Amino acid sequence: MIKVQNQYNSSNGKAYRWFVVTGILVVLLVVFLAFNFYDALSKNQLEARKQFLNKQVELAAKDIQNHFGITYDDMVFFVNNLEPWTYDVPNEQLAFEGRTRRIFNNHRNLLDTIVVEFPDQVVTFYFDQRNNFIKNSFDTIDEAIQDKAAYINFENPVKNVKIWVAVNIDRFLGDQLGNYYLGINSEKLLYFNGQLFGVFEYMPTKGYSIQPDVFKAIQKDIDIGLRGSYQGFLSNQPENREFEALIFQYPFSLYPLNEKFSVVFVQDRQSITSGVFSTYAYLLAGLMFLLVVVILILYRFIKNSQESNIKLAQNSNKIASLFRQQNLLLQESRGFIYFQDAERRMTNVSGEVLKILGYDEAEFIQGFKSFIDPKDDKKLDAIIQKAILNKEESFSLEFNFKKKSGEWLRVRVFEKLFYDDQGNFTGNVGICTDIQDRFLADQELFKSNNRLISVLRSLPDIIFIYNNEGVFLDYYVQDESLLIRPARESIGKYIKDVLPEPLSLEIMEGFEKVKRTGKLVNIEFEAISQSGKKIFETRLFKLDDDRVISIARDITGQKLWEKGLQEAMEAAELANKAKSEFLANMSHEIRTPMNGLLGIIGLMEKTNLDAQQQEFLQVIKDSGQSLSVIINDILDYSKIEAGMMKLEVSKFHFKKEIEKILKIFNGLVQEKRIRLRYTFGPLMPEYVQLDRSKLGQILFNLIGNAVKFTPEEGEISIQINGELFMDTNVILHFTIKDSGIGIAADKISSLTQPFVQADGSTTREYKGTGLGLAISEKLIELMGGELNITSELGKGSVFSFNVYGTVWLEDEHDLSELAEQKSEEFEWFDMAKDYPVDILLVEDNETNLKFMQMLMKELGYEITIAKNGVEAVSAVRENHYDLVLMDIQMPKMNGLEATEIIRQMEDEKKFVPIIGLSANAFQEDINKAISIGMDGYLTKPVQVQEIALTIKKHHQLKIKKEAL
Repeated sequence: MIKVQNQYNSSNGKAYRWFVVTGILVVLLVVFLAFNFYDALSKNQLEARKQFLNKQVELAAKDIQNHFGITYDDMVFFVNNLEPWTYDVPNEQLAFEGRTRRIFNNHRNLLDTIVVEFPDQVVTFYFDQRNNFIKNSFDTIDEAIQDKAAYINFENPVKNVKIWVAVNIDRFLGDQLGNYYLGINSEKLLYFNGQLFGVFEYMPTKGYSIQPDVFKAIQKDIDIGLRGSYQGFLSNQPENREFEALIFQYPFSLYPLNEKFSVVFVQDRQSITSGVFSTYAYLLAGLMFLLVVVILILYRFIKNSQESNIKLAQNSNKIASLFRQQNLLLQESRGFIYFQDAERRMTNVSGEVLKILGYDEAEFIQGFKSFIDPKDDKKLDAIIQKAILNKEESFSLEFNFKKKSGEWLRVRVFEKLFYDDQGNFTGNVGICTDIQDRFLADQELFKSNNRLISVLRSLPDIIFIYNNEGVFLDYYVQDESLLIRPARESIGKYIKDVLPEPLSLEIMEGFEKVKRTGKLVNIEFEAISQSGKKIFETRLFKLDDDRVISIARDITGQKLWEKGLQEAMEAAELANKAKSEFLANMSHEIRTPMNGLLGIIGLMEKTNLDAQQQEFLQVIKDSGQSLSVIINDILDYSKIEAGMMKLEVSKFHFKKEIEKILKIFNGLVQEKRIRLRYTFGPLMPEYVQLDRSKLGQILFNLIGNAVKFTPEEGEISIQINGELFMDTNVILHFTIKDSGIGIAADKISSLTQPFVQADGSTTREYKGTGLGLAISEKLIELMGGELNITSELGKGSVFSFNVYGTVWLEDEHDLSELAEQKSEEFEWFDMAKDYPVDILLVEDNETNLKFMQMLMKELGYEITIAKNGVEAVSAVRENHYDLVLMDIQMPKMNGLEATEIIRQMEDEKKFVPIIGLSANAFQEDINKAISIGMDGYLTKPVQVQEIALTIKKHHQLKIKKEAL
């Protein structure tokens, strides 16, 4: 028992001595650490302050130089765009004074006076002490400027105009340096022509001097344009104190001024480290506390080590599980981990790289540098070198990686950098994540915002934006004659100062209601605008938390309609007549160039084209033909309303036709990065028989609306199902769903009315005629179906309809119709050998003449040309022709008048077939032409095949007549 007790006491004695020795060592270590830590803390504080001041003085100098340079560039641009006749044109004079005021507002802290010297007068601009913008006129420059040396001269010798600018350098420099806060016991100084000035209340102040030898060194560096840092004594006369300071200066220039400038920042050196002493006391106390903690830790160390070994085995399983979870997380986030050594050589990479980039681990380790975009590779190297130089712990960067498939993938890398005890870079570990979808979304959002601003500027309504106090911030106005005063004069003013009473009171009441409730407020009022008395409807609503927007529309015409129904009816009749004339002219003006376009396409189809060119040409041709169909239906909308529209049934491959329609929207869909999906149901027939052009127009309108109203990176889905009944009949169901802006519930019922849109205001974002849905609904009803519309604001719309058709099975139907169609598709190139005729072309449009001459050359015909009806009559009277292609609208004598005269000449000449060739597509125009005596009528745009078939037909009639 005694032996055991002695062993126990001996063990305790050893432990006691061990702890005593350990305690002494720890005390010595604490003292050593306290001294070194204080020294390191002081040096670090001093070095950090030096870096801060060095960076700030550079930023301040560059900021001053950049702001002065911007002012100089604005004045150069101003004088280069100034015209000597500005004050001869009232509108130009107002615009010029507005630009002058904007320049003052942009550079108020620098500019004092602007003097503009025109050839016949001199105009000066400045702000007085009450902040009023003052303009004065003088006869000569000497009257306007007493001391020209105090002004900067900007001259445009070509236009004989000059601008003299007086600048306040003191105010400018003081204001610029006033933006920088350096902390306590610091000074912001300016070096100007050998003197130092302090900045007090944003104005330079004298009374500062630096130790002479240090000041000479500063002057020397400034004279040769070098930045510098110094240490010396600074005397501050305004505060009557002298101190040892850290001094940093950065020179700058203010072109075209010749003086030397430099920003000088000064910091009291003693104040930087003064706070370390108090910190040291707390630190020492903390270290003593740490000493106690360390002793306790040493006591517990042996006991805990055994327990830790037991837990280590348990935790190893948890760590393995954690790594498995980490791998799953990388897979879900589409990323992989990689490791690099001190030479930036790839040492290891996780297996997820195969899924992300397509390379296996060995391929990526060996060639990862070649997979980075060269531009991004240089940028990446620069960032890495900078991070290592600054001993940064981590950095992140976005760049492009080339996948094994050849596609570029946008990725984001985050790298953790490791250093040894000496601060040497030893390697890094990084995580690379696929951010392609987010990158594309950000790009599309930027484009969308730009388009939104462009659309807003093009809206015809009167749009003003205010802050929450009712001050005008911005405007978008197309017609300023509708305003009480020019819009630019309102910027920066309150509503009550711009609008007269009681209108201003009414507007402010609505303004306050919008701020209070957040709801839209409608206000209707009368005002005397620059173009006379007008009635306006204004909508006020919150643009965001800080701004309110007003959208005003001139509704004078609407109110006049309400006051006098009879007058409105007469006005409507006149408007309808004008619309008819406009549509007729529009038909002619659109179809004339389209005739050349589609005609040239027909000729190009016969040239040698590669597969891609043929595909492009087919898209242009399909788009042009679709446009022609749409124009026809718009111009004949009255025929739809009267129930006179007839279906033209044809047989076609259904899926190919649908895909051809969708292909028209391919460019716009790719531009907006819209995800457009379409699916066909399981019971869809391969061939159907119905009106292909009407179905195409319906889909063109509905899909076009979906693409137009779907935001960038939105989604559009098209579902097409077929329902067979009675063997050969089919009901085709179409559903077009988009993720667009949606439609208010109270607007859906009026969408299918002609010339009506969900947003009928002149400020609407999406333009259109308002006929698309009206025509579509009529055509759907004509084809035996019904149009249904469901929508929710902000979530999108669903347009669904069905039409009836017939399933066409080749083994059960007569193919004679297709055979006839194919038989008409003869080879028309150089057909004059087989179908010789003498042709007279009557056409005044140069584009169509070029097209027809090219076409006739391809057909093998030498034709005679007449450019108006007078020449056509003369040509028929003097020569014999087998066919006359006659335009309708021509100068001197139109085609109808010429046809009447030619028909009256039949006793003298043999009968000549006359084919109308015009852009007038109204049925009454065609009927009139036939009744006058034309034998046919081709509506522009005319297809090459139509011309060729017409010539062939009349040659065959000629042969038959000669045989009789």
